[in-house]
Amino acid sequence: MLLRALALTLPLIMIAGCTNAVEVGPVTPVSMTASASSWTVLEGAPSPSPAGSWNPDTVASGTFLPFRPGSTAITYDPAVVPPGATASVAISQNQEAMEVRLVAAGLIPRRAYGAHLHTMPCTAVPDAAGPHYQHRADPSKPSVDPAYANPKNEVWLDFTVDGYGEASSAALVKWTFPAGKPARSLILHAQTTKTAAGVAGTAGPRVACLTLPER
Repeated sequence: MLLRALALTLPLIMIAGCTNAVEVGPVTPVSMTASASSWTVLEGAPSPSPAGSWNPDTVASGTFLPFRPGSTAITYDPAVVPPGATASVAISQNQEAMEVRLVAAGLIPRRAYGAHLHTMPCTAVPDAAGPHYQHRADPSKPSVDPAYANPKNEVWLDFTVDGYGEASSAALVKWTFPAGKPARSLILHAQTTKTAAGVAGTAGPRVACLTLPER
């Protein structure tokens, strides 16, 4: 279960008026350890940071439900992301790099999903969450050039769910969010992320969204 993968030592800050059970906000400290699924690490790093050194400054957690006003954890396709599925994202930054960890539960067993951080919060309209967050912005839209749409310039968190409906992944990048300009959502996609020219960064329909807090 998600609780085995995400242990919070201090209470999180609840979003006021939200319909879904979503907790977000800068917190200290949080330990996200491996769940029944082993960590999937993107950007070529050997492994996530050891649990003892993991000290994220931002955490968002939510239970995916169909959209209601004020929702911050939304399933757009209940056949792919069942209502009641959960996800948590934790972000840790220093002056030169950033680590993002994702844990999820209640998803379709043995299914693969694409996952990325996006520029805008979740709404009733999947595309309103904007494009992938990019460290170096692609001047062309939509961004499908591998020079920009890649796991070193974006935050990719693709994962495959285990037999219990659980999954975890992590991304390590050698840059950080500028002050006041963080990614604002996690989007789950129906497919894993493509890398070829002309389709780089695409991953099929947006099937769920979790809003991340402003920083």
